[in-house]
Amino acid sequence: MAEVQRGDREAYTALLNDIGPAVMSFLRRRVHEGAEAQDLYQEVFVALHRARHTYQPSRPLEPWLFAIARHVVAHHRQRRSAQRSREVLVAAPPERAVENVGFVKPRLEQALRQLSAEQREAFVLLQVDGLSVEMAAARAGTTTGALKVRAHRAYRALRGLL
Repeated sequence: MAEVQRGDREAYTALLNDIGPAVMSFLRRRVHEGAEAQDLYQEVFVALHRARHTYQPSRPLEPWLFAIARHVVAHHRQRRSAQRSREVLVAAPPERAVENVGFVKPRLEQALRQLSAEQREAFVLLQVDGLSVEMAAARAGTTTGALKVRAHRAYRALRGLL
C-alpha cells in the first residue's frame, strides 16, 4: 500500500489482486444478492482509492481496509432501508396505465392553464421535459431556489385542482 501511495501502478494491481478475494468474501457474508456484492466491491475500491492518502504504512493494511468495507456496507444498508421505507408494494400490477385514461389528460391540461406562467413553466421543465433543477433554472432564467419554489407552488396548486 505504501507503494500505491507513491503512484506505483504495478503495486496497485498486485494489491487489488491480493486483497480482492478477501474483500469479496467479506461482502458476500454481509449482503444476500450477488449483484449487490459486486456493486459494493466496486464501492469499496473506489473508497480505498479516495482514502489512500490516509493510510499509515507503519500500521497493518487489513484493519484499515476492512473498516472502509464496513463503512461501505453500513452506508449501503442505510440507503436500502430508506428505499424500502418509500416503496409501495401492490398485490397485482394495474391493468392499464394511467396515461390511457381519457379524462386525465384534459383535466391536467385544464389545471395547468390555471397555474401562473412561472409555475407552469417550472412544472413543464421539470416533469414533462425531465430537466434537472439546475438545467431548468438556467432555461427559465432564474436561480435553482426560485425554480424549486415555483415548482412546489405548482405541485400544491395542482393537488388542489385535481
